[in-house]
Amino acid sequence: MNKLERPKNVHHQAYLCRDAEQTRWFYEDVMGFKLVAALGFESSPGSGEPLEYMHLFFEMGNGDHIAFFDIPDDVEEKKFSYTSGFDQHIAFEVESLEELESWKNHLNDKVGWASDPIDHEFVHSIYFYDPNGLALEITCRDKNYEKIMKEDERKAHNNLKIWTEKTRSKKESRVGSDKIDERGLDRKELIKRLKISGLI
Repeated sequence: MNKLERPKNVHHQAYLCRDAEQTRWFYEDVMGFKLVAALGFESSPGSGEPLEYMHLFFEMGNGDHIAFFDIPDDVEEKKFSYTSGFDQHIAFEVESLEELESWKNHLNDKVGWASDPIDHEFVHSIYFYDPNGLALEITCRDKNYEKIMKEDERKAHNNLKIWTEKTRSKKESRVGSDKIDERGLDRKELIKRLKISGLI
């Protein structure tokens, strides 16, 4: 058997949106991504149960996509409150600090606010939100990016080991050791979760 190849790229990430047209305005008119699919459905793809929804796909510059589900019967405003960037965020990449500054000005003009660039040493980033409360970032690589990342890669496993030893007991007290030690799901539990999600 041939060695299993790692996935080559992200085809898409999918999120819930409040409204398909509002989301199209932001990602196509403001961000410049191309709307390549707006697919309407009447049933869940896995269970076949009635479910009215639209699946939107926007293509980025490298061929990857960001996607959204518009599910009218599932629209609740609490689902679209602003998320913490620590919970989840998407980072898009541009080529230079000058381009990053131009994006900041563009976003301030079109949507009202984007942060000033923040220096993370290996990258520089601005932050803002889409209409669905999703935290977004535009980033560019520092001139020393390759050198910094090479050194970070060299230390990565040891840093992780130190972090795990430092924080394990705190997390055990919050979620239990069983959850932390879990490596793969029980087949019955996996099927149960997939059925709840509507994927099967």
